[in-house]
Amino acid sequence: MFHQAGMHGFHFFPFPITLILLLIIGFLIARSYGYFGGSSTASKVAPEAPKSQNSEALDILSRRFATGEIDEEEFQKRTQVLRLNL
Repeated sequence: MFHQAGMHGFHFFPFPITLILLLIIGFLIARSYGYFGGSSTASKVAPEAPKSQNSEALDILSRRFATGEIDEEEFQKRTQVLRLNL
């Protein structure tokens, strides 16, 4: 009875394997384009660590020195005070 179907009734055997292989290949291609949590540029960007108050103060101090609001002596004194209080 199954002998006439070819391969003794297992003529459908390659279809599931082919389907599974196509699904795996499709998944790998989709993942390479960033779907399914794969590698994308947005996920590679590390979250920025919160700045401490001293580093913010040093940034402000550097900007004030760069714009000429304070002179070099004042900048050195305030920088030294901020670094001692880290």
